[in-house]
Amino acid sequence: MITGSLQIKANKYYAVLNFKDKEGKRKQKWISLDLEVKNNKRKAEQALNKLIAEYESKKIDVYNNQTFSDFMSDWLKVIKLSVKITTYNGYKLHYDKHIKPYFDKLGVSVTDLKPMQIQEYYNTKISEGLSPSTVKKHHANIHKALEYALKLNIIAYNPADRITLPKREKYIGKFYNEQQLRELMKLCTGTPIESVVFIAINYGLRRSEILGLKWSAVDFDNNTITVNHTAVSNVGGVLYDDTTKTKASLRTLPLTENARKYLLDLKSRQDEMAQLMGNCYHKSEYICRYDDGREIKPNYVTHKFADILRNSGLPKIRFHDLRHSNASLLLNAGFNLKEIQEWMGHSDIATTGNIYSHLQYSAKVKMAEHFNNIF
Repeated sequence: MITGSLQIKANKYYAVLNFKDKEGKRKQKWISLDLEVKNNKRKAEQALNKLIAEYESKKIDVYNNQTFSDFMSDWLKVIKLSVKITTYNGYKLHYDKHIKPYFDKLGVSVTDLKPMQIQEYYNTKISEGLSPSTVKKHHANIHKALEYALKLNIIAYNPADRITLPKREKYIGKFYNEQQLRELMKLCTGTPIESVVFIAINYGLRRSEILGLKWSAVDFDNNTITVNHTAVSNVGGVLYDDTTKTKASLRTLPLTENARKYLLDLKSRQDEMAQLMGNCYHKSEYICRYDDGREIKPNYVTHKFADILRNSGLPKIRFHDLRHSNASLLLNAGFNLKEIQEWMGHSDIATTGNIYSHLQYSAKVKMAEHFNNIF
């Protein structure tokens, strides 16, 4: 049975839990209630009673000394089998580079971890230069690990529920107009990423979707192109996957006349190179390839794209901003958000609205003109 009392330290209330360890020895556990002494006695008493009830009802192992860092390492091994390898590698990278070094130094056990200690970790990472978006990814991992501890009755509550996350700055993607896109296509013609940029401009696909396109995804008879396979950077190479980012990302789009002609010419060139190079040619089912048939890797696209823009005179944008450029042209052409959502493969129309809301000013101008004409 667990009993408890209130204690004051540094002008703050602490709950002191009294219990017996596995050997029958009496122990105490101090838990900060994050309450100033003044005018908070009733709240402190309520918090103490709630803690005792939580520990009793869930039969929490009060004297579990495993550090939070070690527990999170164990959790990563558990979830490795239930998530995509790229997702796991992302979790592991955050843990190895940031979470583990910080909490190893702190040395706090998983049962003693306080909300304020997690908050201080987030504040530290922000001060070190990490973006709010990146810190939120760290939070997602920490929260999931602690939810697992809660499920195992190692902790009475999830301390990650009681923190304040940094405000995420809304990213406004840059985009090219029609003339800039034509100039970009000229600059990329003859380079290894020519086909990648062509597809990005004409369809607004994600980098992973473009590099995952196989010739089998193109139906020249029915003039369609299907997005159903992806290629993403992974530890040690590239991971090719028969799944897309979301269910909505799995989509079939019309093969335009320009795209049809370009892809037929590309296929013809690849067949010619295969005959010319013979056994030295790398056979592949993917559309975007080097002249020798090897598949183009995601990271190469990013670096080569930046190199092409460096001395081009064009504004500097990310490769992903070609996706924004495609959407901006659709918006300016008068297509609504629902139509653009389905074209871009967003699972939620709110995502489309949030990303491209800054591009919808032309619609507001038309609204203003409408009222101007009325009155």
